[in-house]
Amino acid sequence: MRTKLLLLLSSVVFTFAISNAQTIPIKGTVTNSKGVAIPAATIKIKSSKIGTQTDENGNFTLSVDPGKTLVISAVGYEPIELKAQDNLQAVLKEKDNNLAEVVVTANAIKREQRSLGYAAPTVKAAELTVGQSSSALTSLTGRVAGINVTSNTGAPGGSTRVVLRGGSSVTGNNQALIVVDGVPYNNSDNIGGGSLTAVNFGNRGNDINPDDVASITVLAGPAATALYGSRASNGALIITTKSGTNNKKAEITVSSTNTFSSILKLPDLQNQYGQGYYTGVKSDGTLAYNTQDWGDNFSWGAPFTGQVLPWGQQIDGVQLKKPYSADANNIRHFFSTGFATDNNIAVTSGNDKASYYLGLNALNSNGIYPTSVDGYNKYSVRFNGKANLSNDFYTSVNFNYVKINSGNVAGGQAGGSVLASLYQTPRDIPIDKMGDLNNKYYGYGYTDASGGYHSDKYGFYNEFYPSPYFLLANYRNYDDVDRVTGGLNLGYKPVPWLDVLERVTTDFSSDRRRLQTPKYTYSPADPGTAGNPPAYPASALVTSNGGYEEDTYTIGEINHDLMVTAKHDLGTDFSGSLMVGNNVRLDNATTTTISTNQSSGLIAPGWYNFGNSNGPVAATNNRSVQRRVSVYAGLDLAYRNIAYLDATARNDWSSTLPVNSNSFFYPSVSGAFIFTELIKGSNFNRILNYGKVRASWAQVGNDAGPYLLGTTYSQAAIADGYSGGVTVFPFSGVPGFMINDRLGDPLIKPEITTSREVGTELGFLDNRLSVIANYYSNRSKNQIISSSVAPSSGYLFSTVNAGVVENKGVELTLRGTPIKTHNFSLELFATYTKNDNKVLSLPNHAQIVIGGFNGMAIVAQEGLPYGEFYAVTNQTENGHTVVSAADGQPVPTTTAVYLGSYNPKYQASFGGTLTYKS
Repeated sequence: MRTKLLLLLSSVVFTFAISNAQTIPIKGTVTNSKGVAIPAATIKIKSSKIGTQTDENGNFTLSVDPGKTLVISAVGYEPIELKAQDNLQAVLKEKDNNLAEVVVTANAIKREQRSLGYAAPTVKAAELTVGQSSSALTSLTGRVAGINVTSNTGAPGGSTRVVLRGGSSVTGNNQALIVVDGVPYNNSDNIGGGSLTAVNFGNRGNDINPDDVASITVLAGPAATALYGSRASNGALIITTKSGTNNKKAEITVSSTNTFSSILKLPDLQNQYGQGYYTGVKSDGTLAYNTQDWGDNFSWGAPFTGQVLPWGQQIDGVQLKKPYSADANNIRHFFSTGFATDNNIAVTSGNDKASYYLGLNALNSNGIYPTSVDGYNKYSVRFNGKANLSNDFYTSVNFNYVKINSGNVAGGQAGGSVLASLYQTPRDIPIDKMGDLNNKYYGYGYTDASGGYHSDKYGFYNEFYPSPYFLLANYRNYDDVDRVTGGLNLGYKPVPWLDVLERVTTDFSSDRRRLQTPKYTYSPADPGTAGNPPAYPASALVTSNGGYEEDTYTIGEINHDLMVTAKHDLGTDFSGSLMVGNNVRLDNATTTTISTNQSSGLIAPGWYNFGNSNGPVAATNNRSVQRRVSVYAGLDLAYRNIAYLDATARNDWSSTLPVNSNSFFYPSVSGAFIFTELIKGSNFNRILNYGKVRASWAQVGNDAGPYLLGTTYSQAAIADGYSGGVTVFPFSGVPGFMINDRLGDPLIKPEITTSREVGTELGFLDNRLSVIANYYSNRSKNQIISSSVAPSSGYLFSTVNAGVVENKGVELTLRGTPIKTHNFSLELFATYTKNDNKVLSLPNHAQIVIGGFNGMAIVAQEGLPYGEFYAVTNQTENGHTVVSAADGQPVPTTTAVYLGSYNPKYQASFGGTLTYKS
């Protein structure tokens, strides 16, 4: 059975009146129909202003005259009346009104959703786990309008990127901040490998166990996240994990999920032409091809005929034969069926003073590559506890430990990339049947017909790229991660209208990687036949110098917050809340990379140790420290639960900005109006039972990264520019350092994003149908950019404040429950998002490269959307490729052209949930 947990926070606080009559103190507890404690429920003496609220565990104490009637209410529940008595047990019935729920907003502040002047959609645990995804982040896909979740792979542990309302920073971080139970989570992504290779070791957002999550609130706009400061300038995901329940016996929940996976999408490949290459035009006007280069790695040969022809190397005088026809699924069938098992144990319990939640998780996965080289194993433990202490103090603690060990397959286009090997397979080669490396036609090193073993020969057909099976068997990338996150909260509530909260949180992770590249040299096994040269020349070597590398990434963050909140009624119609706070944040990151000589590699094959380096060992280390001190405040005003006005202000002092100008201030204001309160009881109100309009304006700053104020030096290194080989100083005993190619800016300023948002929330037919619509406009200026400068200056780039990026868009969410009976319900949902992004200005109107390699760049260009592809391509006319009349080849464009942005034109989703007896 699903348990729906509503964490409630009332904005109405009742002042105590002094009664002349004799009163007695009574105690009690307020829960919902499922026994879950309701915090911030209001207990009021009927026909008076005397009252109190429940604490986080649903408990209250109130002095009352004997025989009086108490009115007990909470947001999202039907109010009840009970006679005052000690040890009162009040059970509230939930309203069928999702729009009245309380959500967790910035700085873990609980707010009534109807009071918010900005969008804050919440996804509950039941929706997050319905697809049994191993990632809480990817589970958001399609659930919320305005969120763009992308993953490099569907396998567990792959990097997941979350962007809200488009990218606003040209060269900075555009991902949303992740906060778990008040603990800011680092979600950085450190890709391994060299310039031509890429080993994705995942990012830390996927460390979160979805089965531990109670809800995720998406704060997309700056007005929603202004209290978090610069780090939340791109929005935030507020994740609340499960907690224990007061007055409940120990409950143990065990679950196990098994998932099978397979390759979903491959590039569209032609099936008309096979191995070989085009050589020209014959005298009769037909095209000529070389079809006897059996070591070729592309499909530029003659059209398929189906004729049985020889292929591959001739070994022991024998050459394989096969039909010259397309093997349409040769790449798809190379992959295997992946399998993952996800096991969870949860224990919850509580009494009238304390409660806890303990969750244990083990996720074991074997991916879609053949063999277990891409295995992923994650183990985690989470503990959440809270307690009411004596003398008006309360406390809570949360702790999470994650252990990961995994193997990762390289991407990119260099020697260890399995995908590069597959995509360089001609369409007629049965690569999916060539996994037996002991087969002399498929392997490296073979035994000939007379029993002699040739360890230096290869029989695989491709002379330009190793077999993907050989790569899986010999290239290894190991990863071991330990991560600890946690927070401690201590609160003091001397009177019902005042709350003092101190919070300390930490996030520490250690990521240790080992990259093994084998050392080998193989020559073709094909000796040729008498009177004929070999199809594979002796120079067709498959060779690697090998290498071994160890990388260590250690990231730590400590946050301290002190918040004081006062709530009060201002007469009978108005209520207000004022919060002031202070934050101190310290970030510390160290990176250490040690590798065997990057040019000469290993001395002996198979021994992965720095003592086996064929030349000096290369070692680099970096340490980055950043400090921020902040003060902030928030004012909330409400009028008769009809109109709401919120204002926030924050000032940051950052260590990465100039000493004399390291302070920056940003405010926000938002308002909401519940217009259906004016038509209560009318016939129209029976159709439109809930209607709200809202608007917000906000500014938020984003400070610079560390060490951009000055120009730094580093260890001298000279790269060859192609193979990835690097000569690192000291060289022949001579040390060397070089100035970096980026010129710092001692007067750098923070980026500033200004946001405007309007929206509406509508509920029809007792919220059987709901509509949420938003329009927003965000403009980011003072972009911190590395702008190109003339090489004659001694630099290639200069750090500057310049550039403006704008995002405008609409978001629409529809939810409906067309069928709802006692045993059965059908809920449907749909979302639509359209974000128009444009780079309005850049320094010197210059193009800025933000990614890409070898002829295909991803750029920011003035007047175009952020993230444009820029490359030389084929000329077209009326939608058709232009070919040369002389040789039949496509005619390239004379210069690089813009090919469109990687950002989607729009996003849409549709889904439904069937529930039976839940």
